[in-house]
This record gives sequence, structure tokens and C-alpha cells, in this order.
Amino acid sequence: MSPFDCKSRRGTKISVILLGSALCFVMMAYFVFGDNNDEQGLKKLRMISILFRHGAKNPSGFYPNDPHAAHDWQEGLGALTPKGSLQAYNLGRNLRIRYYRLLPSNSIYTQQQVHVLSSAAERCVMSAQSVLAGLMPPLDNNNVLPIPWQPVAVNTLARNDDTLLAQKKTCIKYENILQKLYKSPPAELQKLNDDNKALYKLLSKNTGKNISNVLDVELLYTTLKTEEEASLALPDWTENIYPEEIRPLAERSYALFTETHLMKRIKGGAFLTEILKKMQNKRRKNLNPDRKIFLYAGHDVTLVNVMNSLGIIDQTSKLPEYAAALVFELHNSKSFSDGDFEVKLVYYFSSEDKFPKELRIPNCDAPCSLTQFGQVLNPLLLDNYDETCENPVSDCKT
Repeated sequence: MSPFDCKSRRGTKISVILLGSALCFVMMAYFVFGDNNDEQGLKKLRMISILFRHGAKNPSGFYPNDPHAAHDWQEGLGALTPKGSLQAYNLGRNLRIRYYRLLPSNSIYTQQQVHVLSSAAERCVMSAQSVLAGLMPPLDNNNVLPIPWQPVAVNTLARNDDTLLAQKKTCIKYENILQKLYKSPPAELQKLNDDNKALYKLLSKNTGKNISNVLDVELLYTTLKTEEEASLALPDWTENIYPEEIRPLAERSYALFTETHLMKRIKGGAFLTEILKKMQNKRRKNLNPDRKIFLYAGHDVTLVNVMNSLGIIDQTSKLPEYAAALVFELHNSKSFSDGDFEVKLVYYFSSEDKFPKELRIPNCDAPCSLTQFGQVLNPLLLDNYDETCENPVSDCKT
């Protein structure tokens, strides 16, 4: 055997040893720092409430000089796109990784364990269906259909009565406050408008629409974003303006919807009241039906309003991506001597997130007990929407 062969074999052994050591290190790091979707704590999980945004959509409207207004938007204006459906499906698959223990053991949908509520917008209903296709595929041995899918009930709220998701129910007091904010902005927002007067003028000239405040910019930003996502070329004038110059203005517009404490109660408190009551009933063992999974299909503004009201938006996103999701988790816990439950919040930034980010709950200890979480939410709770909104009482008798 030549000296060269010996050196070659010795080198091969060393390489194998080094490669094996590297793989062991990677696996150890994975178990220590990686997949947090199978932690011991998840075995104590008792209930989840998931608020998610719909998938990618077509534009809902156009500006007067929009070169793409005549584009063939096959699904229709404001409609969920095929890409959006896939995003929602992938969110469902990622949710399944973390929450499979809460799913029915036979994987068959039952209203006794799962409840789905959607905004009446078709893109939200269709996104909910796509999420469920990823979250709850039937097992091969109990699937009666020739496709790997099962029907799951998606309930909707009438748009004019919706205080939770589309949040379009009339609220006179809220609308008066919002209009005053537009007409007489707070000092910081007025400065933002003053600093961007030249930009507003440029946008007005090129769009053919009067752009005079952050709301106008937000609507334009959304249109440009949906057109860009459809692989359409944006006009030359958008260069160096979209997205970097106008995104912060769009973010500020969304934040304005929950500018005051009362606005937070109306736009965030209604949903948080719903979630807290279900958690409390779960602990008291009087949740009927005793469900484990609640899904809520909403909009980007739904997420922003809830997260801004909770004070967690700096940990998430001021403009949530398509199929982003905020999850309220209720855990059995040995941390509390009185048998209290623990509340956790996690956030999926997009449908590509397999592992969500756990959020700090402001003004709540870690771990955060359900009792303390209720105390944190108490100033935001909304028991009588019409009374808080000072809506007129109907004289109609049935």
C-alpha cells in the first residue's frame, strides 16, 4: 500500500469524524434552540383562539390615473387570488404542526370541538376554507371524498352587525372622534402631514386624486401593493416613493383607528371581550360546547386594531402580511397554586412562518395568569356596544 493511500484513508476518516461531530452539534442546537412547536408546555394546552388575516387579494379600487384599472382581474375586485388561497392553506399546515394535539383524534370536524367565524367578505370566507384544508385534512381511512379535504362549517357575521372582524357596525361616537382626528390631527400627526406636503402634492399630480392625509396615502399604498403582487409594472413616478416613502404613512393611518382609549375599546375591546369570556368559561368548566379551537378570519385592520389595543404591535407588524395570525393560547399550569390557567400570545408573521414568535404581554407577569390577563384587559372590555357608541335605541318591536 502506498503512503498516498494511507494518507487518503486517514484523511477520509478525519473528514467523517468531523462531519459526524458537526451533525451532532447541529442536532443538539436544533433541540435546544429550534423547533419550539413541540415543547413540553404545549402538552398542557387546553384552548386556542386564532385571529388571522386573509390571503393575497386583488385591488379593491383604483386611482383615477391608474394604468391597471382595465386589467383583467379574473377573480374580481377585492377577491382572494390563487396565491392568497395557497398562503392561507400553508398557514393552516403550520398551525397543524403546533396545535395537532387539540384536533379531533379521528381528524373529523365536529362543531363540539371547533368553531370558525369569518368576516362576511368572500376573501375571508375563502381564506378560512383554505386554512381549514391545511389544518384539518381528513385521515385516509375516514375520508369519503375522492380528494384529501373535508367540509368544515364557516360562520359569518352580517357586515352591518359585525363588531369583531370587519368591525363595520355603526358607532356614532367613534365616527365623530375619527373625523375630528382627520380634521384636527394631534400635533405629531399634523407635523407628519406638514413634513409630507410636497409628497402629497406629487402623489396628487400623478394619481389624479387629491392626496391630503395619511388615509389617502394608505388607500394608495394598498392599491400599489396589490398591483405589484400581481406582477404588474408600477408607473415610473412610484420609483423611490413606493414602498419606502409611503409605507410609514400607511402605518400611521392604521394606528389612527385606535388612537384614543375609547377607540381601542370599540375596535379592539369587542374582540378581546369575546376571547376573555371564552377563556374564563373554559377555566370554570362551563364553556358550552366545550370547544378547543376557535378560528377568526379577518382583515389586516382587524389585527392592527386588536394588537394596538393590547399594546403588542411593536413586537409584531404595523402592517400585517397576508395570512398573518395572532394566537391566544390557554394552558393548564402548575405555576399557580390556585389552579389558575396561563395565557400565552404567539404571532405568525406570514404563511411561511413554521414557528411563531412568543410575545410579551404588557403589564402581565411571566408566566401570565388568566386572572392577571383579565385584569390587564379590564379597561378595554366592551359589554354594551350600542350604549358605548351612543347609538340610537330602536323603537321597533317584534
